[in-house]
Amino acid sequence: MLFGDRRTFAIEAMVEPHLQAPSAAWGRLCIWCEDVCIGDFAEEHCGLYDSYDGFRSVLANLHSLWRAEFADLSDRDLWNLLDEKLYGHHGDVAIEDNRTMAQITQDAQTYGRFNFLTNWGEQFDRDGKSFIVCTPEQQVRILNLSLPPSKGIVLRVSMFPVSASIRAFLKWFEGEAGRLGHPVA
Repeated sequence: MLFGDRRTFAIEAMVEPHLQAPSAAWGRLCIWCEDVCIGDFAEEHCGLYDSYDGFRSVLANLHSLWRAEFADLSDRDLWNLLDEKLYGHHGDVAIEDNRTMAQITQDAQTYGRFNFLTNWGEQFDRDGKSFIVCTPEQQVRILNLSLPPSKGIVLRVSMFPVSASIRAFLKWFEGEAGRLGHPVA
């Protein structure tokens, strides 16, 4: 199933065809933005519940995926800030991190909502970390260091296709989970 348009934003997903109730929803998933795919749709039997929860969180937070401190940052500086606050890295390079556990916990609470696709399932393991922000002008930016060189490290789309695609995916997933005997709460 394709929810959305690959040229703007879409979620491509399927439940493995042989699954029958009772079963968790195992399947395949990737996202498309500006005709660029993030995720490995060929990766079979991925747990889709983490992605479901992740997309629910993105949808709930879409209007608050911005902080004033982001305003004057380049895409690379924004990437580094989020990577530092959430993972203690700048790309593949660990940075000196003298934060206390309380500071790390606070940063996770403050910046965790900008995490996108990372740790959402095996299908996203090969594409590196992704972050998502939504500017006050309602432009969604997906930052990922593994994008094609022509895109740099950012994909851009207006907020409406993102929210519409996520809503359609969530509705589909809820139907599939219910069909398989594991309805979402």
